[in-house]
Order: sequence, then C-alpha cells, then structure tokens
Amino acid sequence: GAKTAEKLNRIGMKSIGDLAKAKKDRLIKAFGKSGNEIYLHANGIDDSPVVAHTVEGMKSLGRSTTLPEDVSDIEKAKLVLMELADDIGMTARRYDKKGRTVHITLKYSDFKVITKQATVPATHTTKEIYQAGCSLLEQVWSRFHPVRLIGISISGFHEVSSSSQLSLFDQMEDNVKNDKNERIDVVMDKIRNKHGAEKITFATLIKKE
Repeated sequence: GAKTAEKLNRIGMKSIGDLAKAKKDRLIKAFGKSGNEIYLHANGIDDSPVVAHTVEGMKSLGRSTTLPEDVSDIEKAKLVLMELADDIGMTARRYDKKGRTVHITLKYSDFKVITKQATVPATHTTKEIYQAGCSLLEQVWSRFHPVRLIGISISGFHEVSSSSQLSLFDQMEDNVKNDKNERIDVVMDKIRNKHGAEKITFATLIKKE
C-alpha cells in the first residue's frame, strides 16, 4: 500500500532486499505486530504446513492475503475478495472441481479470527464464488473492527446435491445464468493461458488500480 511504502521509505527501506536485511526489532518498532509479518515475508519464511495431495483427493481450494494496512471499508475488502475469488475460480476450473461450500476468513488488527461459510449450488465460476463471499462478508463486517487478513475458499467437491428441489422454471433460469458465467470464465482463462494473467481482468479491479 502507498502509506506503508511511504513509511518504509522514511526508514530507509526501498526494496525487499532492504527488508530482508533489516533488524526484525526495528520493523516491529515501526509497524507493531505486523512488522514481524513483514520481516518473515521478506525473508521467505512461512511456517504453514505443506500438505501433499492428488487432484482426486483435493478437499478444498483457498486463497488469503495479509493486507498492507488495516481495512475498515467494506468496498475495499470486496475488491480484495474479488481478486482472491478470481484466482480460486481459475484453479477450480483447471482441475474441473465444483464446490458446494464457500468459506471466508477474516483476521482483525487485534489478530482475532472469524470465519463464516455457506452452502451454494455446485460451482467453479468466479462470479458465483465472489457473490457468495460478498454475502458472507456483509453478514460479519463491522467498520469498527479493521481487518488485516482476508481469505476465501471453496470445498465440498464430492458432496451430493441438496435434497431441496427447484421448480422447472427456476432451474432453467439458473442454468442460463450459470452457462453465461461459465462462458465468460472460459474465454478469460483462454486469454490468460495464452497471453498471461495480467492481459484481462474485471473492470472493477482495473478501476481499483
């Protein structure tokens, strides 16, 4: 973020190399607890467990990001969520995995963590994953609790369909919407695979930049 970059520049940090060589205590003094995260990331240190799995045994797909500064504006959080959902959607389509559960994770500036999930019709389209994530985000969001980390995942790849039934007309309408979303995703995936991920994205994310 611009504010974090400005603060780093003021203490003589202009590159990842500068951060990696910096004293951890100095970064913690300047940025508080997040200074430790900055130090670890700059040095490529991540103590998350490495789990090997096959595509067939894949139980979930998720992405999360630690924000450069605390966020209390839900619209900014939704932009981050869109980027994460886009990444998940591309991966899910690559492995032909459709999930029935969307799950979000928020870590607040005081390091408290909250999670929320919802069941959805089986999907691997970016728009549907994002919309479900936004709905969950709106349910738990409080502008009085700034967020430091946002995560979203899909799971339930092998679960059976819900016992509740849609009417024939509702089913037809949903199928039309799903087909449209999937066609858009397929075209975007082809362009990205051929020319690079940065060649096409959503208009909202371009405005953000």
